[in-house]
Amino acid sequence: MTKYILAGGCDRLYPDYLRQLSRVIHIDVAQPKVLSCWFSNSDEDAEEKFPEYKDYFLRYFNEGTEFIKAEKDTFLNQVKDADVIYFHGGHTTLLLPAMKKFGDLTKVFEGKIVVGSSAGANYISKIGFSPSKNTAETGGGLVNLSVIVHFGSEGFSGMQFDWPYWQEAIRKVRAKSVTDQIILLPEGTFAVTEV
Repeated sequence: MTKYILAGGCDRLYPDYLRQLSRVIHIDVAQPKVLSCWFSNSDEDAEEKFPEYKDYFLRYFNEGTEFIKAEKDTFLNQVKDADVIYFHGGHTTLLLPAMKKFGDLTKVFEGKIVVGSSAGANYISKIGFSPSKNTAETGGGLVNLSVIVHFGSEGFSGMQFDWPYWQEAIRKVRAKSVTDQIILLPEGTFAVTEV
C-alpha cells in the first residue's frame, strides 16, 4: 500500500500543517528520509527554496530525519532510498511534464508516503484545479480523486478570488472529472488516502 497525502498549498503560512503532517508520517516511519521534490519550480527557485524548507521541515520532524533535494537525473534511484516523497507547490505546468518522463510511478511509489502540496496534489490526483490558470487539468492519476487546491482562498500571487470563483472551480472539475470524488483542499490542510 502507498499512503498519499494531498495538501491545499501555502503550507508555511500554517504552522499546524507541518505539526500534523509529521504526526501522520511518524505513524509509519519514526525517522523518515524525505525526498524534497521541487520539479514544479525553476531550477533557480528550487535551489533558493530548498535550504529554507529543509530547516522549516526539520523543526517538526524527529531527530534523525533526513531531508534530501530531488534531482531529475537521479530521481528514480533517490525514490528507492526514500520513505517520503514530497512534491512541493509551484507550477503544475512545470511538474506534469517533468514527471511524465518517468512514466507510471505507481509501482515505484509502492510502500512509500507520497505528499503533494498544491501543484504536487494536482500531480497526484486524476484531475486538479489550477487557481492561477483558472482551469481543471489532467493530473498524474496516481489516485482516482480530483482536487481543488487553495480552496476558499481569497487570493495569492496578486490574484483575488471570491466565492463564485470557487463555485465555478467545482463545476469545472466536476465537468472534467471521471469520478464524483472531489476533495476540496483549503490552504494549510491535507487529506490522506491509501491505495
